[in-house]
Amino acid sequence: MSPRPTTPLAPGSVALVGGGPGAADLITVRGLELLRQADVVVADRLGPRALLDELDPAVEVIDVGKRPGAHALPQDEIGALLVRLAQAGRRVVRLKGGDPFVLGRGGEEVLACRAAGVPVQVVPGVTSAIAGPAAGDVPVTHRGTAVALHIVNAHGDLGEADLAALRDPGTTTVLMMGVEWLPRLVAQSLLNGVDPATPVAVVQSATLPEQRSVRGTLADIEAVVAAEGIAHPAVIVVGRTAADGFLQPPSEPEAPAHGSGREAVVDGAADRGAAGGGAAPPAPVLIGCSHGTRSREGRDVIRALQRMLAERAPGAVREAFVDVQSPDVAAVVAAHAPLNAQRTRDEEPVQAVVVPLLLSLGYHVKDDIGGAVAGRAATAAAPLGPDPRLAEVMAQRLEEAGLGADDAVVMAGSGTRDAEGVAQVEEMGRLLAERLGREVSVGFAYAATPTVRDAVAAVRERQARGELSGSRVAVASYVLAPGHFHDLVAAAGADVLAAPLGAHELVAEIALERYMAALGS
Repeated sequence: MSPRPTTPLAPGSVALVGGGPGAADLITVRGLELLRQADVVVADRLGPRALLDELDPAVEVIDVGKRPGAHALPQDEIGALLVRLAQAGRRVVRLKGGDPFVLGRGGEEVLACRAAGVPVQVVPGVTSAIAGPAAGDVPVTHRGTAVALHIVNAHGDLGEADLAALRDPGTTTVLMMGVEWLPRLVAQSLLNGVDPATPVAVVQSATLPEQRSVRGTLADIEAVVAAEGIAHPAVIVVGRTAADGFLQPPSEPEAPAHGSGREAVVDGAADRGAAGGGAAPPAPVLIGCSHGTRSREGRDVIRALQRMLAERAPGAVREAFVDVQSPDVAAVVAAHAPLNAQRTRDEEPVQAVVVPLLLSLGYHVKDDIGGAVAGRAATAAAPLGPDPRLAEVMAQRLEEAGLGADDAVVMAGSGTRDAEGVAQVEEMGRLLAERLGREVSVGFAYAATPTVRDAVAAVRERQARGELSGSRVAVASYVLAPGHFHDLVAAAGADVLAAPLGAHELVAEIALERYMAALGS
């Protein structure tokens, strides 16, 4: 007869058990004790799956594991399942990977149980946010090097607090569930001032026999991960303790750290890149300012364009936005260009140039960007259009979409209420017509007339009357990236829809020229 359990699991109750990072022997003693009492186990894909094979055959195992891009069971249905099983009088263990309350949605499951009056207990687990780095020989804190830990769900954009942690030499940042999105994470970090030399480690399948880990820096980790074939599940660790050989004894004794907190951190950042007395001042920062978007694909396209600029610009490149996304352009300008009143000399060089990654004049260029640079050691460049090279990019996108020799063409601008901006879009339509050698009508997705839908309808009427050849209408999308405005264009009912301009070499070339022109070069 087995001894009475010290932590009993009563019939009609639920235990949320953190199973740890994957190795079967990293579950807690309490968690294992509760697991052995279960009538039914509701299990995740990650965590100590090997323990399920040791359960009594009478124990029912229900797999609700989530995979990237595919959820076996929606979260609200998992909560309902736990309630239903407990209300049937069964002893339920919800076996979760890691810790239930560290990016595990355990709080949602507790709330579901308590809302239904079902008793529920939570057993902490060893989170992979700490176990993953440790298994890869990366301490998340180390006296004198890192005294803070920041854990991020890396599925979406990084927030201001995340970027601040990445910039802080005394903080280790662990990016969870982000290896698939590594290019986006790297791009956003670099475009927001995180040092490219910051060490990065990526640990795949931590604590399991198939564990692998790689190291690099923010500047090269994408290439390292791709070359080694590192994939999900993996944790990304960014910070000084992730440096290769960090836990190897130094060849020469180092001075001991003094103190145990922030005062013990030695920041060598002040020594990096220090200019000599005769060195030329750094080139003004290029702030690429675009219209934000809630489209993940659109954000990735804009950041790919920004990274192309970073490869060509003489100085640093930073991202900024005028709507939807952060950081706001005014905040970025303020961080890089002082107020005129704060200058020590009457003639202070420009320290920042805002390059509108926008295609025409309008409120955002004149008011948002204009207001951001006003009174500061900063200036604004002209928008990207009109420019014959943008017509070349649109022609390529139309060809890629399957433009036929007899297709009528409508160029769709995003739209503006600014008369000068409307005129610029119309001029772009004339440039596209010259490039294609055929007539091009112009429509707008928003604010201006005619709408793209009306422009498409008008062209169809002319085709029906025999005034235009062909029976199809193709739309050239005169927007930079996928998102709301391109969706409006797509809804106009054309037969052929070209992709947005995108991260094209010619677009980057124009943006860099606008930067140089703003500096008088």
